[in-house]
Amino acid sequence: MSFTPAQTESRRALVFYAFISCLLLLIESPAVTAQDAAKPAPKLPSSTSQWINSPPITNEMLAGKAAVLYFFEEECPKCVEAWPKVLSATTKFEGQPVLFIAVNSGTARPQLENYLRRNKVTWPVICDSDRSFESQFPFKISLQNIKQIYLLLPNGSLKTGEIENLEGSAVDALREAKWRVDPKDLPQQLHTAWQAIEFGKYSEAAPLLKKHLNAKGAIKESAQMLNQVVLDDLTAQVESAKKALDDDKKWSAFKKYSAIPVKFKGFAVPSDVATTLKELAGDEAIKEELAAFKTLELAKQSAAKSPTARKGALKQLQNLIKDHGNTEAAQEADEILKQAEMQ
Repeated sequence: MSFTPAQTESRRALVFYAFISCLLLLIESPAVTAQDAAKPAPKLPSSTSQWINSPPITNEMLAGKAAVLYFFEEECPKCVEAWPKVLSATTKFEGQPVLFIAVNSGTARPQLENYLRRNKVTWPVICDSDRSFESQFPFKISLQNIKQIYLLLPNGSLKTGEIENLEGSAVDALREAKWRVDPKDLPQQLHTAWQAIEFGKYSEAAPLLKKHLNAKGAIKESAQMLNQVVLDDLTAQVESAKKALDDDKKWSAFKKYSAIPVKFKGFAVPSDVATTLKELAGDEAIKEELAAFKTLELAKQSAAKSPTARKGALKQLQNLIKDHGNTEAAQEADEILKQAEMQ
């Protein structure tokens, strides 16, 4: 299963979508209790520059479903030879609530993109050039440790997979996974919309739902049911944003409110969302958070280009901390610098 970037009408719309999508990814994922698992899953990368073949995928999008993280060393001949078999094996899981995500660490994005094209890898791929994602795991991929498999389970926890048994690992990850809506009874005409809704890509589902809401019989009933799934989530997202604002967590509220019109594009969003968002955008603290966030994203994009560019990016992060020390972006920048010192 793979994702394609949402189509936009102009370059400006694409830039705006990418920016707000990154804000959406800063929203805290639901906590995992001790009863669920001993190891909560690490947060998936939020920067668009760290994803290939897919827009950023969030832990929230995977809630209730499973994912298999396949870490690989691109210089290993055995890894190259294994790709056809690996890709073929995962086709057995099409239509099931599991996503396969490849992860490569320490390689610049242009080099990795060429590698993926040569080997016809169409999975979503995390380009972990600075090894910031890998650092959350108890290993380092190298020619002496060419691959690892980890599972993101439906309850939000992390589990080690079997290195030489990708299929078995996927089966293990799927034990408690399920779709929000069982597709077996859905008309074929709605399967594309259903899949988009399952992974929170509501804007892609909107045109198809609108079309079939005017149909008749079973198709209309199914479209209404899927539409209600989206509307229920919209209500929950608005309530969450309002609670953050009531709790005087303005930056958190701004992120949540900013995400709503993007995530639910094509659906009727309450008018007070735009009003509240405009008011929050004028707050000086929010302006500083936004400025710091933009600097952080530019530094991440630069770091993914090459080792030389990475040095400049680290300098950008140091300046960010100096100029915007009290922001959330500065906290993340500090973590990245600490990880860089350990490498």
